[in-house]
Amino acid sequence: MGIRKLASELKLSVSTVSRALNDSDEVSDETRQRVREAALRHGYAPNRAAESLRKGRMNTVGLMLPARLEEENYTLALFMRLADGLQSVLAEHGMDLVMYGSKSYEEEFARLRRVVERRHVDGVILAGTRRLDERLDYVADRRFPFVAFGRSESGGEHTWIDLDFESAAAATVSRLAALGHQRIAIGTPGNDAMQAHIYLNAWRKNMAAQGLAVDEACVQVNELSERGGYLITEALLALPEPPTAIMFQSDSMAIGAYRKLHELGRTPGKDLAICGGVLAGDVPEYLSPRLSGYTVDSYELGRHMASALLAQWPEFAERHAREPQRQVWPLQLRVRESEGG
Repeated sequence: MGIRKLASELKLSVSTVSRALNDSDEVSDETRQRVREAALRHGYAPNRAAESLRKGRMNTVGLMLPARLEEENYTLALFMRLADGLQSVLAEHGMDLVMYGSKSYEEEFARLRRVVERRHVDGVILAGTRRLDERLDYVADRRFPFVAFGRSESGGEHTWIDLDFESAAAATVSRLAALGHQRIAIGTPGNDAMQAHIYLNAWRKNMAAQGLAVDEACVQVNELSERGGYLITEALLALPEPPTAIMFQSDSMAIGAYRKLHELGRTPGKDLAICGGVLAGDVPEYLSPRLSGYTVDSYELGRHMASALLAQWPEFAERHAREPQRQVWPLQLRVRESEGG
């Protein structure tokens, strides 16, 4: 069925049906819904290629996944759920989501330049932000629509949504101190990751607030992976005065700590308290003992990111303008046996 037959059946003009299918504000919500239901019933889809040429848009948004994400299945689960949330909102406007993976930051930046310069997408979500991030400066300089998943000192005044690492660090230090721990170590990712700077600064602030010594030997930086957590735990346990608790930034790093402790015949929660930071997948529930940390509603987070991006286009601004330009997204605490107590 073509658009003319669809319009005839609904007793509407072709222009009204076209506006309804393209989410025009000139058509009432009731009419838009009628047209969409009829189009779905008859399997009608507008010619998106012609529409894209006319509007100068591809009706596609790109999600730039953090480099080497495919190697970290736990974090990958968070991004797949995030993508579901993004697509659920984009689909309401007839838009699609495409995901780009890379093996390195440099490869990702090169792909980003190609995507932007060739206009493969209309906007991008950039994850894994760094304190100084040339990707953000690049898209900001070109006034290309984007939302950063994470804060940064780069990119000027731009839209971002980040996880509440400050509150997570504060709650973890407070909880471990209440259990009697005085030497609390921290393991964070390197590569100038902004989340690491935030988490580490919050650790220092809250250790001091609890009257605990801020020993820089208890600060270990490595890659965001099981291997990174393994090496961090190995280094901390080799100290003349090892910590009695380690707070990591992610579950993947904490799983590496479990492996190191297992090799030494030690038990998490009994011989060393472990907090897994952000729990991105289901694996922490099946560890023994179960891993403490913080979960995130990544589906709803994805929906908010999509709205924040759509708000940057005039035709969608009124519907999505309620999204603030900057948001700190809440994390939900899950206390498990890995912290002991």
